[in-house]
Amino acid sequence: MRSVRSRLFGMLVIFIILPYFLSVFIIYDNTRSSVEEHEIEKSREELEEGSRALQRYFDEMIELSYSLYNDPDVLSVFENGLNDEQRKPFERSMKIFSISRPEVRQMRIYFEKDSSALSVYQSKFSAPKKQEDYVNQAPFRTLYESDDNFFIERPHVIENANNAAILPESDRTRVLTIHHKVSNVLSGEFLGFISMDIDVNAYSSLILNLSDGGESRLTLLDGEDRIMYSSQRINDGESGDEGDKLVLEEKLKGNLEGWRLVKVIDRDVLFRDVNQAATTNILLGIGVVLLGIIMVVVISHIITKPIENLSEKVRSIGGENMDVDFTTSRKDELGHLEDHMDEMMDRINQHIDREYKLEIESRKNQFRALRSQVNPHFLFNALQTIGAVALRSGAKDVYKLITSLSKMMRYSLHADQWVIVQEELDYIETYLSLQRERFGAGVQADIQVDEEVRAASIPSMLLQPLVENYFKHSYEEGYDEATLSITGERVGGSILFTVQNTGASITEEDLGRIRSAVYGGPSGQDGGIGLKNIYDRLRLNFKENASFQLDTLEGRGFRIIMKLPFMEDKQEGGNSDESTDRR
Repeated sequence: MRSVRSRLFGMLVIFIILPYFLSVFIIYDNTRSSVEEHEIEKSREELEEGSRALQRYFDEMIELSYSLYNDPDVLSVFENGLNDEQRKPFERSMKIFSISRPEVRQMRIYFEKDSSALSVYQSKFSAPKKQEDYVNQAPFRTLYESDDNFFIERPHVIENANNAAILPESDRTRVLTIHHKVSNVLSGEFLGFISMDIDVNAYSSLILNLSDGGESRLTLLDGEDRIMYSSQRINDGESGDEGDKLVLEEKLKGNLEGWRLVKVIDRDVLFRDVNQAATTNILLGIGVVLLGIIMVVVISHIITKPIENLSEKVRSIGGENMDVDFTTSRKDELGHLEDHMDEMMDRINQHIDREYKLEIESRKNQFRALRSQVNPHFLFNALQTIGAVALRSGAKDVYKLITSLSKMMRYSLHADQWVIVQEELDYIETYLSLQRERFGAGVQADIQVDEEVRAASIPSMLLQPLVENYFKHSYEEGYDEATLSITGERVGGSILFTVQNTGASITEEDLGRIRSAVYGGPSGQDGGIGLKNIYDRLRLNFKENASFQLDTLEGRGFRIIMKLPFMEDKQEGGNSDESTDRR
């Protein structure tokens, strides 16, 4: 049987726990997708904007070299070599350039005309030095042989290219170098190189603005996938394997064709807020589950405990305990139920009491009806009057007979009482003595009753009607030789009385009719009133514990066998219905 508690737990799981955690999972998954889509869209826009900014900046820096050597004073030096006359205009132009572009930490200039090179560091000039093999050095040889006019070298720590004293050793600035090949526009003659060391910070700020406070990594890669800048430390080999990370890239164009700006977002960082929200919701869910479990336990205790008590009370009713107390102080539905059951039990008990009283009254009525058939009140009163007249007339024998008869009548007044067998036998002896006065001393009656049986209690007037039948159906019908026999013995817990006479007998047909009248028909039908009276009294007093049998001794007389429970002291503790009714 499934208990209320298990049902409540099932409902808690089905209607609260599962829907809640399912909604948390769905919301979490949808939020992740939404956050990722939003981040992708935002990052692409930022990458596009950042890429355009980088393109503009590098375009500007690349074009800057062209504007520099297009300066007549600078171009003249490239074409004619650096002499004293051109030195001052050249240095003035270079100082102006340095001041205007402070992110250019150092410039190196190679003049093919005289195979010399110098460097400019913060408006300071180094002395020109002969650099006969300058063109053959990397990366100038590549640039010299290339159709391109510039080459961008990957970032590095600033180098003192000419070993000049103008560059302090403490300067460890990371720079990106743009090498320009200077040629005569008209003749195409190679004039030299201009290399500008640009502070990486000058363009890194354009990238860092896209890094979301440093949580995402921005990497600028050139056409050969070399790292030109990264917002986080990274090795070259690590740029292509980002694992469970979101990788977005934007290709640059123009002078930076083939370069890529790559943004790498750690998904743990990207979904950190989402994960925190999900964790919070799960913790709240666990809290709800715990509260739900507590609620189920409390509710089941509040509901099931009274139900168990009520069930125990109902089971006790099944055990014939009709005094179950259903009173309760509860004011809820269970309290109303117990109140209704208490009212129901009161009605049931009242009904049982009424039926029980009706049964008692019915039995009393039956006793009254039977007693009315044997009540000799009026005869007793008449005999008392006759006895008084006989005594006044001097007829003592008559008075004696009337007195005996009066005793019999007195005894018959107690027909509804319990008497001991000896009293019943005394009454029968008195009755026989009267009948002997009537029919003579030849009346043959033999009474053999055990002493133990004589002390037993029986309903009064149980044997006397049988003796009366003996005289009625024998002597009165001319059977003067008929004998009467009364025996009584104890058989186990019962008394067995046998009353038989050898007078007139009856046919089997008559015996059947009498049996029907005695055992089933209403009192007084088809004769046998006395037998019916005895049988009904046995049934009323002993129910199925008594038996009453009739037979004809095979046509040689009539016999009644009565079996009834052996009872002692019934007169003292006896049947209240009979003992109290003494009219």
